[in-house]
Amino acid sequence: MLARVTLSVSIWLACIADAAAGSPACSAGGAALVMVIPSVHKLMLSNPHYSYARLYDIVASFHPDIVGVEIRQEDLARSADYLSRNYPREMVALAGAYRSRVFGFDWLGDELAGIPVPDDWWAKRSPIKQLERDWDASPPPMNPGLKQLNQRLIALGERRDVLDSTASPEELASGPYDAVAADYYATAALLTRDTRFALLGQWYAARDQHIADTIVAEIRHHPGCRIVVVTGADHHGPVTAAVAALGGQATLVAVP
Repeated sequence: MLARVTLSVSIWLACIADAAAGSPACSAGGAALVMVIPSVHKLMLSNPHYSYARLYDIVASFHPDIVGVEIRQEDLARSADYLSRNYPREMVALAGAYRSRVFGFDWLGDELAGIPVPDDWWAKRSPIKQLERDWDASPPPMNPGLKQLNQRLIALGERRDVLDSTASPEELASGPYDAVAADYYATAALLTRDTRFALLGQWYAARDQHIADTIVAEIRHHPGCRIVVVTGADHHGPVTAAVAALGGQATLVAVP
């Protein structure tokens, strides 16, 4: 109960601050200060070292001019019910709390560009979700080499799950999780390369690229701003690499 009260107060205070601040007022020129915070989504309900309240406190303490959330830009103006059906709870809460200074960077495929996500998309119509279900139900036959890759994939997935469930935000952002996630997706791409499931690895990589490109464009458009980006932990590595590649245009700030 106390955690819920703290969460509600944090969001309420952020809403007041947002209303008072209005549009972002960044320093003239110079490098943007960028904090990329990894989220573990609904596991924040049970992770003993990372709660929703902790995430909101980190964001508020940075005093951001701009907040990026893992929601498509075209969806930010849609209803709260629509957002809650399609996006993680913390992304929806932050989009509302910082509504005058938020931008969305998610990408769910070119086939959905500019249109709402259909109500039955995730359960019935998404080709990516169907491939994931097909793999879980009946993976293709594997030779000894592929079986070894599959065992490696399973072990990496288990390691990733442990970190998601137990690590603090600063631990998730410190590097080891990024390495595990990168290895996981590289192994998955090798495992599925010559099968109909190869589309999965291609889609995951395309999503990472779209997310990173959108965030980089936002940073370039707002020199001198304090920018917080909250993204799923699996995307943290690609996003921080893209921000670091901006050189003098951006300075990465460690997650506390």
